[in-house]
Amino acid sequence: MPDWMRLIIDLWPVASTITPVILLAGFLWLQRKFPSKEDFDALRLTVDKVKLEQVATANAIEELREERDDPPTRVQLMAEMGELAERVSAMEAAFAGVSAQLLTTNNYLQILIERGVR
Repeated sequence: MPDWMRLIIDLWPVASTITPVILLAGFLWLQRKFPSKEDFDALRLTVDKVKLEQVATANAIEELREERDDPPTRVQLMAEMGELAERVSAMEAAFAGVSAQLLTTNNYLQILIERGVR
């Protein structure tokens, strides 16, 4: 038998023991180097959420642009003027109530002053 073959036969037990350990260490190292399937799934979910939010935001921006560019119609202006008139009349009624209270208070104070002076 040649010498090189005898060397292979002598080293075979050592090589067959060390090679799987080296391969296992290499696979573990590679596994830690690259993301797992769960990481990719989580990333895909995040990207899908961001895409949905982006579409919703783009739609909202487009609606705002359309609303900004469209002049108000006569009906819209009349409705807003009606609401404004209601608010103004409510404020006038409140001021009238406060005015009546102040007038009553003023009259009461005048009566007290007149009675106190005599």
